[in-house]
Amino acid sequence: MTKKILFIILLILGLTTTVLLITQITVFKSRASNTDSRLPVRENSYLFASPIQAKADGQEKIRVTIFLLDSQGLGVSQQAVTLKAPPPIQVETLQSTTDDLGKATFNLSSATPGKFEISASTTTLVLSQKINLLFL
Repeated sequence: MTKKILFIILLILGLTTTVLLITQITVFKSRASNTDSRLPVRENSYLFASPIQAKADGQEKIRVTIFLLDSQGLGVSQQAVTLKAPPPIQVETLQSTTDDLGKATFNLSSATPGKFEISASTTTLVLSQKINLLFL
């Protein structure tokens, strides 16, 4: 009797584990969409900087990262991102085309002190968010 109960419990646990693994693999199989099926959405896409201030010595850099996301919040890959920065800012492009997570990355530096507004765009949209960087 106890062997039958133990067998039934193990069978139920095994089936439950199998179902969970299959659904998790399906859900997380692909996080990014390609340009053929989806486009980035302005409301879900964003940019941020780290740190937000640096020395104005032309050497110290601020990393600006842009995420292009579709209407479901998934990254949109293979999108060319353009960063708009005022002339005193030197832009080093690390990755201007979005990867599988929808991420593009740039390093910024300046030899001129000041507060500068940075924005980003693609061929199909201009991100509504802007960031302010401070070079001291």
